[in-house]
Amino acid sequence: MAISQLSLTDFRNLKSTTLDFDRGFNLISGDNGSGKTSLLEAIYVLCQAQSFRTHQIKQCINHDKSGFLLFGRFDGFKAGLARNQHKLEIRIDGETIKRRSELVKKSPIQVVNADSFVLIEGSPGKRRAFLDWCLFHVEPAYAENWRRFQHALKQRNRLLKTKQDLKQLDYWDQYLLEPSNELYVMRKQYSEKLQLVIRDCFEEILEGIPLAIDYQQGWPDDTDLPQSLERSRERDIRLGFTGEGIHRDDLDLRSNGIRVGEVLSRGQSKRVCLVLLLAVLKLVSDASHSPVILLIDDLHSELDQHAQQLIYRQLLQMDLQLFISNIEQVVPAAIEAKEFKMFHVEHGIIRPRIFS
Repeated sequence: MAISQLSLTDFRNLKSTTLDFDRGFNLISGDNGSGKTSLLEAIYVLCQAQSFRTHQIKQCINHDKSGFLLFGRFDGFKAGLARNQHKLEIRIDGETIKRRSELVKKSPIQVVNADSFVLIEGSPGKRRAFLDWCLFHVEPAYAENWRRFQHALKQRNRLLKTKQDLKQLDYWDQYLLEPSNELYVMRKQYSEKLQLVIRDCFEEILEGIPLAIDYQQGWPDDTDLPQSLERSRERDIRLGFTGEGIHRDDLDLRSNGIRVGEVLSRGQSKRVCLVLLLAVLKLVSDASHSPVILLIDDLHSELDQHAQQLIYRQLLQMDLQLFISNIEQVVPAAIEAKEFKMFHVEHGIIRPRIFS
């Protein structure tokens, strides 16, 4: 769902303001430290009730204030978020909601920044989270299966850690299996879809870089999950946690049979990361039949001009609402012929700019 208007009060260093956004392209300029990233962060926090810069969103409160307020008008609904030092309140269409997931589901959003490029060389957890973000927005059964799995895993790990009531392990193993199997099928299916979408839509960006995506289950290939849990039980009791399961899944990314991080240059790896991200954005946008919000924080410092133009050309063909930050007040060549809005940030003050 696109956001048409944002009102913010006491968020980071930004001066309180109300901004009207373009349905498609929004460009944000300003010097380093001016507040460009904080504006992107405010949009992200309003959609996710969490930040891509800090684990504690109370850190987003202006240091002279007691709390911040965010309010947004989206296609079909309004959302408000208030955070002080003690609590977070989320409202949708004026009604307070208890589950953050209710807000997250309404407004799919992703961010591209320097941290995005650790997808290849980062931990398996980052690749699982990348795939799970897609599943959350395209598979109605995903959220409930994930909740059930997390609950069962937490209870099983509690038994393993305390080493008390170990006879209950059989019960929690059974409780763990059904959602695990459902999530396994979804992850495997969508890892295969990623490969197809990249082949059909985004090979131009790769410019000849072979890319193979292989879903790796979090237990040995020569056994099924029930057997794996049974076979590893003594080890799990000794170590105090569950060592095998879908919480150990990974995406194996290879080029000509070699792990991408071991064979590609840094620039090529960045292209692969962006292609993966574009593929999940397309899957979510196509499934929801509504735009996904994409925040791009200073892509110009990460890719050369040729790669940037390839990326922007692909972005123009997708149903996205783009927010692009850049130090220079320069419109990417691929966007020049499109309608857009530009905002300039200076010392926390955001002003719309007319670009001619």
